Amino acid sequence: MDLVCYHRQELERQLKQIQIEWNEKVNHFSGYNLKAEQLLKDYITQNLYEFQKEIEHKIKLVTYDYQIEAIKQEFN
Repeated sequence: MDLVCYHRQELERQLKQIQIEWNEKVNHFSGYNLKAEQLLKDYITQNLYEFQKEIEHKIKLVTYDYQIEAIKQEFN
């Protein structure tokens, strides 16, 4: 279970870092407005499929790692 928590915390840390970077970039744009932000969000949302697949893959890897560790613990 510690392995799952570790990976979840790592993904949360990455998300926070990306949010910080996004805010820094947005604050440096001259003429930036909410309309531009909405257009960017719409574009990103439409193109999230690949990112979603990557996350699902990482979740499967964490699940497999957890199952392997559980089996090792069971037989040790």
